[in-house]
Amino acid sequence: MFKKTLLAATLAALTTSAMAVDVDTSSSVYTFGAEAMANGFAKNDFTALQLAEIQLDLGAAYSVGDIIKINLAGGTFDPTDTFALVTSDAAVIEAGFLSATANQLVFRVTTATAGTAEDLTLASNTPVKLDSISVGAKVTVTANAETSTGIAIDVTGTTDSKDVITVIQQHKFAVTTPLSEKIDVANERKQLTDTSDTAVMAYTYTVPTFAATDFDITAGTGLKLTVNGSFTGFETGLTGSTALGTITLDAAAAAVAADLQSGSASVARPAASDAAVNFVFTPNAVPSSRVVLNTSSYTVDAAISDGTYTTTYAGVALGSFVLNGSSAVYAYAPVNFGGAVTTQFEIGNKGVVDGEITIAGFDTAGMNYSAVLPFLAEAGKLTRVSDADISTAFGLTAGTKLKLTFTVNAPNADITYGAYSNRGTTGRMAINKE
Repeated sequence: MFKKTLLAATLAALTTSAMAVDVDTSSSVYTFGAEAMANGFAKNDFTALQLAEIQLDLGAAYSVGDIIKINLAGGTFDPTDTFALVTSDAAVIEAGFLSATANQLVFRVTTATAGTAEDLTLASNTPVKLDSISVGAKVTVTANAETSTGIAIDVTGTTDSKDVITVIQQHKFAVTTPLSEKIDVANERKQLTDTSDTAVMAYTYTVPTFAATDFDITAGTGLKLTVNGSFTGFETGLTGSTALGTITLDAAAAAVAADLQSGSASVARPAASDAAVNFVFTPNAVPSSRVVLNTSSYTVDAAISDGTYTTTYAGVALGSFVLNGSSAVYAYAPVNFGGAVTTQFEIGNKGVVDGEITIAGFDTAGMNYSAVLPFLAEAGKLTRVSDADISTAFGLTAGTKLKLTFTVNAPNADITYGAYSNRGTTGRMAINKE
């Protein structure tokens, strides 16, 4: 018994180390364009998508009746199809199709004679359906072999498995230079700190190696860019508006929506040598026509189309406009303790521009608060912000301790801050800024 067991183990070791079937796909890997599959240009239903040629390198001689299996992960075969393995070594080895499931093809060796069998090949037009059409999804092929009695004659190695399909983003958009100018409070919030601001979005176009998923776009009109955010003060192009400034998308003036919350333009797809789109924000240079600009975050929706099918990449962050005002931070402020402790803040404004007051904060429990006060830090006055003002703005129902940030939309040099609290009748205690 011991001798038989030892002999069997020895034969198994010899066969598994010498008789391997490896997947050789060094010249047969496809990239698929995600856009074509997502918008229906190339349907993911066995009608359009195919595997590249899959070559199996045989490590040793096979016997008639041996079984070769090809396994698919990340995609499926159509089990109703008929499949074939072909070889240039017909005098040495041939294999016939035996059966198919969604994830496995089974072949039986029908010819095996003396000589060196180099490879068996699954044809390059084999239909496939992907489990996922998301960017980065992969389809992997593995292969193994066994005798007619089910004894493995293949050992898993580094070349027994190969990625044969990768899904790529064919049209890629990324903002490389975001909006960075500020709305100038010293000029009544009607101008940027510079005459204009430019954001730059890089565009990358990659051709997939599987031609059926190459979704190119109509020249000149196939790329529509929509900027989302406040267009107040950038309304050129809106019917009935005066020339209040522009936002241009790669030199094309944005057509502004009636609600002033978006503007769009169709532009030419940049060539590979000019892979950038410029977004230029220019308020009106004429003082009498200027309006107050809104603080706003901006995003871009990029819609690509061939005239029939469209894919949209939404929400690409373009940057934002904020105010170049004044701010102060207080690390500890007791608020809403019902008279046991009262807190008050004072904002002095020696300038000529009224400032909107925003307060933000968080408490020891990690709750966040933010509000715009219903009154201004008026020019030439001292404005008081009371304990009750803060409690009402934040909707507080109990006393709490806050880290507070005050932001005043007026020139920083014109604003001063003070703060103090009273504990019962024991007198005033100053609260210092950070």
